[in-house]
Amino acid sequence: MGKTTDQVVTTKAISQTADLSARRRHGRAVNAVADFLRSNLRVPNVYIDPSGLTRVDVLAADAAGSGDIHAVSIEMLTKPIGTMGLKLYVEIVKRLPAHYKYLAIPKGITNVGHDPSLFFSADGIGRVGILLVSASSDHLPTVELAVKPERFRMDAQALARVERFLNSTKPDMYVRL
Repeated sequence: MGKTTDQVVTTKAISQTADLSARRRHGRAVNAVADFLRSNLRVPNVYIDPSGLTRVDVLAADAAGSGDIHAVSIEMLTKPIGTMGLKLYVEIVKRLPAHYKYLAIPKGITNVGHDPSLFFSADGIGRVGILLVSASSDHLPTVELAVKPERFRMDAQALARVERFLNSTKPDMYVRL
């Protein structure tokens, strides 16, 4: 049985995307996630690879730092992972300095519905959001929200550190209000 045109196009796009270096795949995902936060979630100030904030690939802040802070860790994995592997990445994301925390991974790398409890904070206040990144050879990858985040408590010291960063740095992407 032969492949359909859609299967051939999809296979070609996947192979062309796989030819990209890991650094380029990650960079393209960073841009797609930043655009998603700005456009879809309407977070006006977006910072790409904010220096001094561990494991944060994209940071977004409402109202120039006086509102909610969103942080995303992007893991452009190339092999499928199980629940335990996903749990390790989620635990790292839970430590990000933000009110809303996200893990961005390639679409189809794992089943995020296996154990929904692994996304929640130990104290029950906060849930890690999952963003699925779909690669595209010619266009910016697409991002979809697979697990909606819930607001975490934020340590006062961590908040102060993030606010110092926000006050001293101009965003890479912003919407003028």
